[in-house]
Amino acid sequence: MIVPVTRQIAPAAAAPRAEATPALHRPLAWRRLLAPGLGFAGGLALAAAVAALGAPGRAGSLDRAAEGREAGLLARIGQLEAALERAAGEAGRAEALAARAEQAAERAESLAARAEQAEALRSPQGGRFIAAALLLQASIATPRPWLREYQAMAELAPPGALPRPLAEVLLSHAARGLPSEAELRERFVLLAPQLAARAPRQGDALDQTLSAMRGAVSGIGLVSPPAPSDQEQAIAGVGHQLRRGNLAAAVADAAALDASLQPLLAGWLAQARARLAVEQAVQETLLRALARPPSAPS
Repeated sequence: MIVPVTRQIAPAAAAPRAEATPALHRPLAWRRLLAPGLGFAGGLALAAAVAALGAPGRAGSLDRAAEGREAGLLARIGQLEAALERAAGEAGRAEALAARAEQAAERAESLAARAEQAEALRSPQGGRFIAAALLLQASIATPRPWLREYQAMAELAPPGALPRPLAEVLLSHAARGLPSEAELRERFVLLAPQLAARAPRQGDALDQTLSAMRGAVSGIGLVSPPAPSDQEQAIAGVGHQLRRGNLAAAVADAAALDASLQPLLAGWLAQARARLAVEQAVQETLLRALARPPSAPS
């Protein structure tokens, strides 16, 4: 009798457990709850895909717009640079024209002054001035003073015929005069042995001693004299230029001698250079006076 009772109770107890199962655990309820979420998520994914498909187009259009603006800016910059170059070119041409105009004005003034001077030199007084300059040139060739000759020429000089630098050179030596070229040549002949004795020797002490002994023995005709050194040849060259009457070349060669010889040559060089400056001043004065009158500027 106990067994049947147990079988009757078990089914009765099982029924209430089945009724107590929550509705969320049922398959149909889950589908109903998830369907709206899945639809929303799908919509978002579709919108994202559409946005991703449209993004390259918008990016491309933005890049093209930026490139267009950049090209416009570059073109504008190029136009500004070209305008600046044109302005610089115009300014340079204007400066060149102004410089040429200034040079033309200076040349016109110089030509006008020279024309007036030439006109004055064609007058009787101009002829006397040229004669006085020739007399001064003859006086300068001598060692005596030429102050009176210079003063006569300066009084007869037309305006601009005797520039101040030339006048200062002539006046600085007019009261005392200068040695003539013949006197300068004789003075150098006297200086030459002293210069040769002080000239530096080539070679060592033994070579110099042997050369001196050979020079002493050659004086009595036993051996030939030693070969002259470079400085001795240069000294002989100065004398050769003086004998030819080329004072300017002689002064240049003498100034190029060894530094140890320059103290002996200082006085001679000063007088020779002064004579060259005076002669050139007189020659320049005569050339300016005898030059052809300039033509009028076109």
